Amino acid sequence: VRIVKAYNNEKHEIEDFEKYLKAYQGKYRHWRKLSAFFFSSSDIFVFGQILITLLFGVYLAVIKEVSIGTFILGTTFSSMMVWPLRDVATILSDGARAIVSIDRMNLILEQPLEDIDTGEKPQIKGEIEFEHVYFKYDDGTANVLNDISLKINPGETIPIMGKTGSGKTTITQLLTRLYETSGGEIKIDGMNISSIAKKHLRENVSCVLQEPFLFSKSIMNNIRISAQNIDENKIFAASRVASIDEDIRNFADGYETEVGENGVTLSGGQKQRIAIARSLINDAPILIFDDSLSAVDTDTDIKIRVALAKRNKEKMTTTIIITHRVSTAYEADRIIVLEEGKIVQEGKHDELVKQSGLYKRIYDIQTRMV
Repeated sequence: VRIVKAYNNEKHEIEDFEKYLKAYQGKYRHWRKLSAFFFSSSDIFVFGQILITLLFGVYLAVIKEVSIGTFILGTTFSSMMVWPLRDVATILSDGARAIVSIDRMNLILEQPLEDIDTGEKPQIKGEIEFEHVYFKYDDGTANVLNDISLKINPGETIPIMGKTGSGKTTITQLLTRLYETSGGEIKIDGMNISSIAKKHLRENVSCVLQEPFLFSKSIMNNIRISAQNIDENKIFAASRVASIDEDIRNFADGYETEVGENGVTLSGGQKQRIAIARSLINDAPILIFDDSLSAVDTDTDIKIRVALAKRNKEKMTTTIIITHRVSTAYEADRIIVLEEGKIVQEGKHDELVKQSGLYKRIYDIQTRMV
C-alpha cells in the first residue's frame, strides 16, 4: 500500500483490480446459471416422476388393479429411487472440485522431504576450507563459481566483495548446504560438509539474510524463534550487540511490540538488526552476514561491527560478511574479492588499495562519493 501511494498509482491499481473482479464476476454468474438450470431441471424431473407415479397409482387403485397398501408402497419406492439419482449429479460436481483440490495438495505433498538428520554431528570450531569448488544451478548453462579455493581460520572475519551476480551469496548457500557443489569440496574443521547432518550444520552456521523475514508476532518471539526457551537476558545482550535494544525499548510495548506481517511496522534497518540479534542468540561458531547491514546508517554499522568484533574475539566466532561497502570491510583480517565467480583478489585493505583491480575501483568510487 505504501509503495502504491508513494508512486501515486492508486487509480491504476484499483482499475487493474476491478478487471480481475469483473472476470471473476462473469465466471461466477455463468457457473450459477448452469447450476440453477441443472438443479431446477433435476427438481422438475424428480417431482414430475413422483407426480406421474402418484397419478398412475391413484388410477390403478380406483379400478381395483392394486390395493391401497400396494399404492402407498409403490409411491414410496418411487421417491426412494429418484432422490438418490438427483444426488448423484451433486456428488459428481463436488467430486470434480475435490479432484482439483487434491491435485493442488499433491503439488506440496509430493515434494521430496529433505533429509536433515542423516550424517555426522561433530563439534564445530569454525575452520572453513573451499577446495577447487565449482557450482552451476540446475537450470543454468554456465558455472556461477569457478575453482574457488579459500581457507578461513577459526575466529577470522572475512568480508567477500564483488559485483552483483559474482557468486557471493552462492558461497554462503553452499556453506549451509542449501545447494550442493557441482565440483570440489567444502570442509569445516577438516570434514567434508556433505558428511555432516544438515540440521547440525545449520545450527552451527548462522546466516543473516539481506531481506530478513519477520513473523507477525512480537519482537521477543521473533528473536527467540530458533531457541524458544532461551533466557531473556541473552536476548537483551544479543540486541545490544545488534544495536537494536535502545530502539525496541523506545516502543510503547518494548519487546512485546507486534511487528505485523514481515515486520511491516519497522524500518529496513530495524528489521535487519532484529535478524542479527536472532542469529546471535544461538552462539553459532560460524556467522554469515549476507549484505545484512545494507539498510543501516554508517554510524550504526560501525557500532555493530565494533560490538561484533569484541564478541567474536571472546567466542572465537568465524565471520563471513557479504558487503558492498569498503567501510564495512577495511578492518577485517582479510578481504576476498570475487569477479565472474572467481577469486581475483585477496588480502588486507592496505594491500588491496595499492593494487589495480576491482577493490581499488570500488574504494575510489566510494571515497569520491564521501
